[in-house]
Amino acid sequence: MTASALVLGAIALPATASWADAAQDGDQTTAGHEIAAALEHMEGGLVRDFAPSEIKDGQDGKTAQVGVSVEVSNDATDGVQISAGSFVLGIDLPHADAAIAGEDLPKGGVAYPSTMDSANAVIPVDGGAQLLTVIANDAAPERFDYGLTMPPENRLEETADGGAQIVDSTGEAVVIFEPAWARDSSGRSLPTHYSVQGNVLTQTVAHKSLSGISYPIVADPLPVVVIVITAAAAIVVAAAALGVATWIVISWWNTCRAQGKYPELSTRNGFTARCVR
Repeated sequence: MTASALVLGAIALPATASWADAAQDGDQTTAGHEIAAALEHMEGGLVRDFAPSEIKDGQDGKTAQVGVSVEVSNDATDGVQISAGSFVLGIDLPHADAAIAGEDLPKGGVAYPSTMDSANAVIPVDGGAQLLTVIANDAAPERFDYGLTMPPENRLEETADGGAQIVDSTGEAVVIFEPAWARDSSGRSLPTHYSVQGNVLTQTVAHKSLSGISYPIVADPLPVVVIVITAAAAIVVAAAALGVATWIVISWWNTCRAQGKYPELSTRNGFTARCVR
């Protein structure tokens, strides 16, 4: 099965004069250009580069979708849909009912202005989508709920390292969320964690009760692509989705099949592979 890479995160924007003036007027709207500016000023590769949500195969003049596909609506309440082969994952965005119609980000993706002190942005990236929350000030919420819709044989669970994952009916991980982390603009680490209740993944960024916080705050786990190849025909798809040479994937296919197993390929800690049943 081909799985998607997901990045969940939160970015807090300092309460600038214009935001303070708006608050005094009773207008707490987080505008699209403010979301774009917050993302633009994040350094160190925290905000991923926009990438096409599909990989195309143009052989014989035909166009067929392979790899991972991301669907993003202008209506935040529609959420995000990520498809990879037969696996389809729907993601509800936090506090989407307060969002205004989506606006295109300058470098790709969609920003959702909001009437709250927090707002969302979605950027399709290689292997999935990056989901970001812009936190305007200390009046913003601390909980960000991502409701997940997935095939019935899959389930969401916490992991021992503080992350979370979606596993299929065999117990194999198809989507991995690495442990949450958060830092303010001075580089200070802030308390943040995941919790799971049913099919809802919640990231909590505990910023209200802390003193000396330097906004903006950035919280973002690392994305991981996990692909379990169960048919030889999936080799080219897996190689394209992972961005590695096809011969590497074929090599692992042969090694694992000789053991009566299947290869699991991952971008966790660089390209890795192991054999699973």
